[in-house]
Amino acid sequence: MLKPLVRKILLGAALAMGIAGASQASENWPTRPVTLVVPFGAGGITDVTARAVAKMLQQELGQPVVVDNKPGAGGNIAAGLVARAKPDGYTLMVITNGMVAVNPLINKELNYDALRDFRYISMIASTPLVLVVADKSPIRDLRTLVEQARLRPDDVSFASSGLGTSIHQVLASLQQATDTRFLHVPHKSGAEAANALLSGTVQSTAVETVVVGPFIESGKMRALAVTSRQRIPRYSKIPTVAEQLGTVFDVGSISGIVAPVHTPAPIVKRVEDALARVLQGEGMRHLLAQGSQQMPVGAEAFQSQMRQEVAKWKDLFGDR
Repeated sequence: MLKPLVRKILLGAALAMGIAGASQASENWPTRPVTLVVPFGAGGITDVTARAVAKMLQQELGQPVVVDNKPGAGGNIAAGLVARAKPDGYTLMVITNGMVAVNPLINKELNYDALRDFRYISMIASTPLVLVVADKSPIRDLRTLVEQARLRPDDVSFASSGLGTSIHQVLASLQQATDTRFLHVPHKSGAEAANALLSGTVQSTAVETVVVGPFIESGKMRALAVTSRQRIPRYSKIPTVAEQLGTVFDVGSISGIVAPVHTPAPIVKRVEDALARVLQGEGMRHLLAQGSQQMPVGAEAFQSQMRQEVAKWKDLFGDR
């Protein structure tokens, strides 16, 4: 039987060794590939953004950054997995404003707490959406689309990337602003929503400019309105929703990177610093040219923006 004093000394030594080991691991991080989880399917704005950032981030970190798509339930499946992942810096995730501010309002049984289970590292970008119909659609403008939905409630179909996502936010905001009801058809990503429109299985959708821009430019889709407060320079001929409806309307997909909440601070700081260089570098030009808007970098700005998003969407989704 160990004497109390000896036991305390051994326990103290073990604790010190554990702390030293953890500190050394943080200093040497990363020594192997880092996984960047994307909570939506391939081809959507979150996936496109994540892959662009991962490519640049691995150059900064000196290790591969592997994108892992885990779609489903509006991002909830991936968020639950990452919240419970080992907090060693090797599992990061792209999170969206919908996952933080809307999902908790429309799903009372989430297996994660967006504000408590993650360390917020930095925003990446905010991307407005474009309300679109197929090129063969008889609908020529937003007012006609709204009128069709008003005359035939729950009949005019609208594809989204899932409950709580930016496309769903556009749909809910449009219905509230116009007192209409569309037939909501959820998919796993914005790319799938766009394909549903192209295949003729739905009549309308709203997808981020980075995803649908090529279809608009090729004439395969007809743009009715952009969801940002102001027109987008690249697509300056497309009017805003607000211009056409005479109401305040500002919806965009805000993405950023998080880690499990107990990830060591030195690792989080290293990712934050690396992201700051990536987001201010030349590599972001393509996303920005397609309509994405640069957001302030760093954890503090990210947390502040998410608190604003929570307040913004509470009025629309909070009574569900």
